[in-house]
Amino acid sequence: MNCLGSKGVNPLSLKGKVIAITRPKKQARELAELVSKLGGKPYVVPTVEIKPLLDRQPITEFVNNILNKRVDYVIFMSVNGVTSLIDSLEKMEQKDSFLKELNGAMIVGIGPKTEGKLKEYGIEANLVPLQHSSEGIVESIRKTDMQGKTVAILRSSIANNYLRRELEKRGANVLEFPAYESAPPSDDSKVLVFLNDLFKGKIDAITFTSSSTAQNLFKIAGEHVLAEKFKNSLEKTVVAAIGSTTQGSLEELGVKVDVVPKEYTIEAMMEALVRYMQKNNRWAK
Repeated sequence: MNCLGSKGVNPLSLKGKVIAITRPKKQARELAELVSKLGGKPYVVPTVEIKPLLDRQPITEFVNNILNKRVDYVIFMSVNGVTSLIDSLEKMEQKDSFLKELNGAMIVGIGPKTEGKLKEYGIEANLVPLQHSSEGIVESIRKTDMQGKTVAILRSSIANNYLRRELEKRGANVLEFPAYESAPPSDDSKVLVFLNDLFKGKIDAITFTSSSTAQNLFKIAGEHVLAEKFKNSLEKTVVAAIGSTTQGSLEELGVKVDVVPKEYTIEAMMEALVRYMQKNNRWAK
């Protein structure tokens, strides 16, 4: 991360600042550590809960397509998709045979974290787009002939259809398989405590790493008749989104996004947040 000890940038650039993290609990740790290294105070308030799918049929169908050599490209959209798949394979006792056949397809990982998780299981990604998003994947295969190719996308239960639509425009046969459920937290008490702290001006910045982190937060606020008050409070708080898709979702909700990094990683988002707060002198409460 460039802003940690880089020349000309204070490594304690967020000293004393409270930065809200809306990621799922297991994934929040890495971002919380980055905030702490910058001298900030991480405020973890998961607005998304990752759950295994009750219906295993989609994963079974995905595995059978690979084993029967029916797929030319496999796109992994997240670390969660990789871990959910491996968990299912182990339960199905088909891990070894699946990984052997998977080598016959072109493997696409949406970003370096997903690529790293694939490597942990001996899967080499053939392609990782420079822009770690659905848009980045589309751009990276822009010059590739996709006519008649079968593409399998492993995704969450609530993914949008942008990637599928764009690939089908290029003549691909697209198969989408939900690998896990992305849902609002089953217990929203921590979110309500967070909203109360936000209303009191205790939060300096809030980070969103997916559309669902924003949408679920607004959903919970709305259920407690706090949506308008929440939106008004965000006007006084620095809002950071990890990429253009998350930014678009926030703007659809009526939120002005202050920070969007050029590279869609949590490290780049934190660097952009530091620079924004320095530039705009966001140090006084």
